[in-house]
Amino acid sequence: MHWVDYYVENNLLKKRNKEEFGVESGITPSGFVHIGNFRELFTTFLIAHALKEKGKKVRLIHVWDDYDRFRKVPRNIPEEFKKYLGMPVSEVPDPWGCHKSYAEHFIDKFEKEIKEIGIEVEFIKASEMYKSGKYAEKIRIALNNTEKIKEILNKYRKEPLDDNWLPIIVYCPKCRKEGEAFDWDGEKVKFKCGNCGYEGFEKPENGNIKLRWRVDWPMRWSYLKIDFEPGGKDHLAAGSSYDTGKLISKEIFNWEAPETLMYEFVRIKGEKGKMSGSKGNVILLSDLLEVLEPGVIRFIYTRTKPNKEIHIDMGLGLLNLYDEFDKAERIYFGKDEGRNEEETEELKRSYELSMPELPEKLPLQVPFRHLVVLVQLPGMNEEKIIKKLKEQNHLPENVDENELERIKIRIKKAQKWVEKYAPDMVKFKVLEELPKIEVNEEIKDALKEIVNYLEKNEIRTKEEILKFEEFIYNSAKKRNINSKDFFKTIYLLFIGKERGPRLANFLASLDKDFTIKRLRLEG
Repeated sequence: MHWVDYYVENNLLKKRNKEEFGVESGITPSGFVHIGNFRELFTTFLIAHALKEKGKKVRLIHVWDDYDRFRKVPRNIPEEFKKYLGMPVSEVPDPWGCHKSYAEHFIDKFEKEIKEIGIEVEFIKASEMYKSGKYAEKIRIALNNTEKIKEILNKYRKEPLDDNWLPIIVYCPKCRKEGEAFDWDGEKVKFKCGNCGYEGFEKPENGNIKLRWRVDWPMRWSYLKIDFEPGGKDHLAAGSSYDTGKLISKEIFNWEAPETLMYEFVRIKGEKGKMSGSKGNVILLSDLLEVLEPGVIRFIYTRTKPNKEIHIDMGLGLLNLYDEFDKAERIYFGKDEGRNEEETEELKRSYELSMPELPEKLPLQVPFRHLVVLVQLPGMNEEKIIKKLKEQNHLPENVDENELERIKIRIKKAQKWVEKYAPDMVKFKVLEELPKIEVNEEIKDALKEIVNYLEKNEIRTKEEILKFEEFIYNSAKKRNINSKDFFKTIYLLFIGKERGPRLANFLASLDKDFTIKRLRLEG
């Protein structure tokens, strides 16, 4: 059973036997919202999807915590933005000047990315909820139970909270920075701003009062009636915000805390530490979308259990990812199988959950690796690549327009990957003129044999390429030529490098007359 189905059936539905569910994710837009943040939202989406398959009604919510304070200036933001520290991120200006606020800049980008990946979710902004007074009654409940909340929080603290501590922060109505709140009298709190010196009183309905994080989270569960919310291991560690939140939710807000699921970090291969939007060491969904189809991006997360780290490899690992996705697609349509029955079923379900829209039949597949070769051949454009794919029997002459569009998208992504992420060992440029290199008589003789083969045979299909590959090996073997030296010579003749793409496929993809001329060592 896939991890999504197992969790829903053996945890969520057993603990919450109901017909309507609220499921939630939440992120503070304090910087670019990256693919690590996406894991939380997508995990929630998958659980909601599985619940709907069980016939349940589901409200899928993503909360933008945009009423949080602007705590530090990220690397890519001008230092002058220090003057906005302490203000709500939804009220800090957009450094790029294209959105109404700092938070909105990151929110808008992520929401567009989510749409492109095929996910529909109800977005809620904390700033609007607080300012509209929708949370006012919950704020009153928290303030009236300050001592009880302190008692809960102190259970997990080394140093107890101060006597004058309140479960809120107050934004100054004059300068909008956080100030000091004290003396809740049941209707209002006394407030003093340490920045501009303003003093006065604030009521929950005014919209300037916000609950502190460890109280805000459980308050939100009760207000939105949340039954499930995943969490990173930092939030779910012993004594963390989830542990205190469970108690506050039940004892203060009269709501059973939602079931949860811990997810591990998403890391960039080769880099230490987790990604951070405020530090700037991130990969965005839009970065992935440049080189990966939406279904492949979703596949990264569906195939990996939440308690396992995901390591994103934008280099050679991306080629393996496409291979694995294509295999899962073939398995789903019964054209391939995994190593065992368990893997087969898991990949089928992972593919099913990955696709924004499931195709009715197995789509035409062109290996991404092959496109990486074709996009680098001389004079190649989209039209010529499509023609070459038809010549090689990767595509039928009368290919369906929808399927052709899918291939065109993959071609564009292969081009972008070569431009931005392909390691040097994958990149090549076919030499226009014959290079001056030493070629011994044995190798010259083997090259002539390959020329004869090319003149007599068409090499288009996968089987024909494999047969050609075997012929190249044998041409060297029967002359006692070291195959490594033989391949190196051919690569040097064509691309000036000692290594390159799979040789048989590469030679078969080039213009035939050009290939024969070069193998004859003609200029």
